[in-house]
This record gives sequence, C-alpha cells and structure tokens, in this order.
Amino acid sequence: MATPVSAKLFAEFVLGGPAKKASTVRKLLKPRSPEARIPTGYYRRAVGIIRGYHERGNDSEFVAQGIKQLQKDAETAATPQARTMRLNNLRAVELYIERFSDRRWRVTSCPRIYYTSCEIRISGSPDLAISDEGRMRLIKLGVRKKKETAQMVRLMLRVMYQAAGGRIGITTRDVTYFDVRTGEVVSGDPADGGLARSIDDGCQLLRDWLAGRAP
Repeated sequence: MATPVSAKLFAEFVLGGPAKKASTVRKLLKPRSPEARIPTGYYRRAVGIIRGYHERGNDSEFVAQGIKQLQKDAETAATPQARTMRLNNLRAVELYIERFSDRRWRVTSCPRIYYTSCEIRISGSPDLAISDEGRMRLIKLGVRKKKETAQMVRLMLRVMYQAAGGRIGITTRDVTYFDVRTGEVVSGDPADGGLARSIDDGCQLLRDWLAGRAP
C-alpha cells in the first residue's frame, strides 16, 4: 500500500537536510502533527464564499455577509486552532477578492488528484479549480512561512501539475500558489521540467527512509 503524504511535507523532505528528513519520517510513522496528514477541507468555507461570489455574478454583498459570519465564528471559536482556521479562511477571501474581483471566473469541482511513485502517494489536490473561459486553473491556498523557500513552492506546484497528468487539460502555468497572508501569486514554470526527476528521486529516497534504509 502506498504511503500518503502531503505535497508540502514531501517538499520539506526533498529539500531538507538529514535532520529534516528524519523529522519528516517520524511525522509519517507517528502522525501527531497535522502536517503529516493530508489536509482536507481546511479552506472549505473560503472556497464556498468564493464559489458563491462568482455564481452570483461577482456579488460583493454575498462576500461581505460571508466575511461577517467568519469574523463572528472566529470570535466564538472553542479552540485557538479553530480560531486560526477561520481567520485564515477570512484572509483568503479578502485577498482573493482584492486580487481577482474583476475576473468572471467559474469555480468548478475538481477530483482529488495524486502523484504516485515508488509506493509514495503525494496529494496534489488544489483548494480551488477555476474555469476561465474554458481554461482550467488549479489554485492552492496557503500561508507561506519564512522557512518555505521559493524552490519549495515550485516543487509543490510541480507535484500538482504531475498529479493532474492527462486527467485535466492544463499547462504548468495553470497551477498557482496563492499566499492568503501576503497576496503573493506564484505560478508553475515550464522551465521547472527538471523537477519531475527530483520528485521521482524524492519518492524513492522517502521510501528508503521509511523502510529504515537511510544513507
């Protein structure tokens, strides 16, 4: 059975030193940290508000109501983690509207997609799938931390692109990372084709580390 891992954790493993690689393996073998599990639906509420915004012809009032409800829910959250998640969803909506309010996009459903190699299954599922005049775009929402280098983001985007494979007709530039804290937009680059080998090599190396065969 293939070992599931998030694209983010996989990128940290591939680009990290021996200590980081060992830490990643511990997270996968004993997944105490949420980073070790494939997150599902973290930005569900933000996606719902964005979807409704476009479905209603870019209805700003609908967005305002959604943001107001997220603010209220954040204030009454039972745990700090729940509060942080709601605030991140709120920021995602605000920055998305700030950057893309003039776009007549349609939010569509997207199947969960994975890239599998050497018994490692990496989640490449986007948070948003957008139809732009018939052209599909995949968007990953997140908060880029200082330790997450540009190369790490590029690797995550390449995983998404390869996971889409022939199932979705996209180009490398149709895969985008959107930082919900800064509004930074990073799209895939055709010049990153060499990362395909890095991903396969990383899968083989991760399999070896999980089996106790670290170099």
